[in-house]
Amino acid sequence: MSEELALLNRISDELNKDLDPDKMLRRVLNLTVAHFAASTGSIMLFDQDDRVSSYILQQEDLSRERASRIVGKVLTEGFAGWMFTHGQGDVIHDTHLDSRWVVYDKQPYDVRSVIGMPLRRRQRVIGILTLVHDEAHRFTEQNLSLLNAIAGQAAIALENARLFKQTEQERSKLSAIINSTQDAVLVTTPENHALLLNPAAQEMLQIEGRDWQDKPLTELTKNPDLLKLLLPDVPTNGEVTLPNGRTMWASVTHIPDLDKVTVLRDISPYKELDRMKRNFVVAFTHDLRTPLATVKGYVDLVRMDGALTELQEEDLTGIVKAANSMKSLVEDLLELSRLEQLTELIRETIDLEDIIQASLNYMRSAAKAKRIELTAEEITLGLRVEGNSVLLTRAISNFLDNAIKYTPRQGKIRLKLLRNNNQAYISVADNGPGIASKDLPRVFEKFFRARAEVDEDVPGTGLGLSIVKTIADQHHGQVWVESQPNMGSTFTLTLPLVS
Repeated sequence: MSEELALLNRISDELNKDLDPDKMLRRVLNLTVAHFAASTGSIMLFDQDDRVSSYILQQEDLSRERASRIVGKVLTEGFAGWMFTHGQGDVIHDTHLDSRWVVYDKQPYDVRSVIGMPLRRRQRVIGILTLVHDEAHRFTEQNLSLLNAIAGQAAIALENARLFKQTEQERSKLSAIINSTQDAVLVTTPENHALLLNPAAQEMLQIEGRDWQDKPLTELTKNPDLLKLLLPDVPTNGEVTLPNGRTMWASVTHIPDLDKVTVLRDISPYKELDRMKRNFVVAFTHDLRTPLATVKGYVDLVRMDGALTELQEEDLTGIVKAANSMKSLVEDLLELSRLEQLTELIRETIDLEDIIQASLNYMRSAAKAKRIELTAEEITLGLRVEGNSVLLTRAISNFLDNAIKYTPRQGKIRLKLLRNNNQAYISVADNGPGIASKDLPRVFEKFFRARAEVDEDVPGTGLGLSIVKTIADQHHGQVWVESQPNMGSTFTLTLPLVS
């Protein structure tokens, strides 16, 4: 018994020395053959599809081709195949009297007794361990328990080695992908210590060649935009401006045990293109103001020249209406451009109840003209935000204006102000025609009008909701819409509260 325990301890040591399966199993095979005083032995290993993935023969003088033929024969016709099929080990006391043993061509020695055991893991046979001797009756059934223990240890070590190899392969792939990407990747702990910075991130933070592992991010960078994104309870994406003028779009993902993975993509070319586009829009809309004013001035002159027929008056009214629509579009474009170019708002602490009441008072006459019931319900008092009261009033008024335009006469519009954790929720619900699901993602795009079947008869520039989204972004808030065709729509604006 002491010899068996010593053998198991030695085998355990050998299995823990090396994670290379072939080297590890060859040492185990040599120890097992020596302990059992066997003539030789072998180990076959199987892959996930139960095909022979490798084999270890103690005889070193066999060519690979011949060894492969031997393994194939004994696995399909011989004792190894029987053990694989039945999933259990056994002893052949005399091969001359047991049909499970097959003799292959030019076998260099006479095998008379055999003992074998499958290597099992998770109800699968992952290998076969076989020992042979040239004398009959050299192995006993009692030897099976020791061989079973050896096979069990080898199976566990083999699976661990395979898992380690797979993990290393996946790690190498992931490392190659992360290191080669042009996006900056930062992995940080819950305490904002750096766990991983790919080369692009090191270049962005200007720390190439410096020791950054496990260092607090505040020691590696003073960038306020980046550090703010990694604080608790802040938006998970946003722009990060670098000292060299580049602008990065950061996306932060929370992962258990790692806390945060931050990916930053360079959007400087898009920002420059957007700046050029805004400058063009501003210049274009400014230039439109003069001809519009001229058109309206000539309309007034025509009316001053003398009496007009009913048809002429109708034509002039159409011209004025078109000019006013164009004027509204120009004003909205200019306002949107100004909002998009704002770098800093004049902020103050605002009671949202006051903003709600101001917006309702501003839009009540438009609702009354269509006999729409406009009410505020579930108004939570004492909700305060930090922001610009003029812009927030404009955002809520735009929500109400949009609802009034699409709500049928004698319809209903409900405005709510609720609290959810540290966020204020302002929602405007109508019973209008609703919006198709395919159009919901584009509702806040510039000039997009989702309800083509009714939009022609509804005045508007298609910029009101874009202005709301821009104002929400300026206040670190979010906007979205929930709607179904013929079921009305609910537009929601969220804003972070201040204590």
